[in-house]
Amino acid sequence: MVDNRLKAAQLPPTSFLKEEGLDWFVSRENADYLTPSFLQLRTEEVRALKEAARHAFALLREAAQKVARENRWREVGIPDRAIPLLKYSLEHELDNYLVGRFDFAGGIDGLPLKLIEFNADTCSLLPETAIIQEYMSRQARVSGAPFNDLLPALERRLVAMLSRYRQRTPSLLLTNMGHEEDWLNIDTIARAAQAAEFEEVHQIELEKVIFSPGEGVFIELGRDQFIRFDFWFKLVPWDFIAHEEPELWDLLTTMITRGELVVLNPAWTMLLQSKALLGIARELAPNDPLLLRTDARASAFPDGRYVRKPIFGRMGENIALFDGQSKPRAETEGDFGRQPMVYQELAAFNIDMEGHRYQASVFVTDEPCAIAIRRQDDLIIDDDASYVPHLVD
Repeated sequence: MVDNRLKAAQLPPTSFLKEEGLDWFVSRENADYLTPSFLQLRTEEVRALKEAARHAFALLREAAQKVARENRWREVGIPDRAIPLLKYSLEHELDNYLVGRFDFAGGIDGLPLKLIEFNADTCSLLPETAIIQEYMSRQARVSGAPFNDLLPALERRLVAMLSRYRQRTPSLLLTNMGHEEDWLNIDTIARAAQAAEFEEVHQIELEKVIFSPGEGVFIELGRDQFIRFDFWFKLVPWDFIAHEEPELWDLLTTMITRGELVVLNPAWTMLLQSKALLGIARELAPNDPLLLRTDARASAFPDGRYVRKPIFGRMGENIALFDGQSKPRAETEGDFGRQPMVYQELAAFNIDMEGHRYQASVFVTDEPCAIAIRRQDDLIIDDDASYVPHLVD
């Protein structure tokens, strides 16, 4: 039970959230999204979470390279069309990673820390962690501060990208599919980019971006007015482009391999996003206590206790939890049900007296840089979870 870790907190005033453009987080269906409590974490728990994220990132990078060496692309859900670009990306862009988020079970009050998955490609929770949680901690009348170096870490990574590609103009285009939450997340990247001294930083929906091999990536400001960009951050999953937008994938393959565009996160991130990669990571470290058994077959779990999830699923959608019976004990709906599935060993979550399950997440850039915590009173933590700010004692 984590109840003795919870300390009362004041939610940010609406005036602050409106000023920051973040009032969506307390509007309409999101009215209860922010929890008016801090979860107190111990220094050694934060240290363990950081080390787990650092270790997992190194291990998954190694697993991604193993996929390429052994041509196991199909096993991790990579279509043939995508293989040439991913090979190029692994060889030339391995150190171009910008930001992702690991999700863990346990880690509090001695409950074993287990890696659930890596939101490697298009992670969310950026503004809640970087801005809202930070504001709440500054206004708090209790001791401690959150582990939150997210904005400075993003700035450092973007500065590093400018240094690596000195010949390119410092222009960054940020793109999403038009969802309100996505705008708020890319705005956090935009703040870091401006601090990193990118001279042009624009945000726009994907459908309005012009991709022109041989010329570059553009947006149109007005009649015969265009801006060209050398760097592109997209809150659009690589797997979505590969499967749903094959023409765009081919354009990007041409432009990236010709050196006409730098994409953050790079294409090899699609491997990190695949939940099947967790099984290959376990081949590399079969006795690693952080890793849950993950397999492409339900028969690998003869006791019938496992979680079934889509290989490229997001937001907790289309997940089913089996506890030894033929029918799932819990199941969520969603848009990913037609994908190949992986099966993962059950993990124990910290629970409070009201039945909320707590999930700790760690953001990584080139190193662990922030913690975000969510909770939900269901067996499966999905997009209905609430955000819980934390303090470190």
